[in-house]
Amino acid sequence: MRFILSLTAFILLSSPVNAQEHQQHGVPSAVYGSGFTIFRQAMDASMEKMMDDMHAPGYTGNPDVDFLAMMIPHHQGAVEMARLVLIYGRDPVTRKFAEGIVAGQQTEIESMKRRLEILRK
Repeated sequence: MRFILSLTAFILLSSPVNAQEHQQHGVPSAVYGSGFTIFRQAMDASMEKMMDDMHAPGYTGNPDVDFLAMMIPHHQGAVEMARLVLIYGRDPVTRKFAEGIVAGQQTEIESMKRRLEILRK
C-alpha cells in the first residue's frame, strides 16, 4: 500500500513539471536567453490570431471562396511567424527559409485576394 501511495504522489507531483516542459517543447528559456520568452509569446499570439482570422469568414457554401478566405490569413500567419524568426532567430539557413516564406507568401496572398474578389462578384 505504501508503494502505491508513493507512486501516486510521485506521478501527481511530477505532472506539472512535465506539463511545463511540454508547453515549452522541452527548451528552457535559459538556452536562448530572455529573447526566447518574447519570441514565444509573439509566436503564440501570432498563431492565435491566425486561427481566429481563418475561422472569422465562416463558410459560404462555395468551396473555392471558403478555401481562399481561409488560406489568406493562413499565409499571413506564416509571414508573421517568418518575420519573428528574422527578428529573433540566429541560424542563417533558417533565416533564408524565413526570407523565402515572406517573399513567396506575400505574392500568393495578393494572388488569392485578387481571385477571391473575382469569385465573390
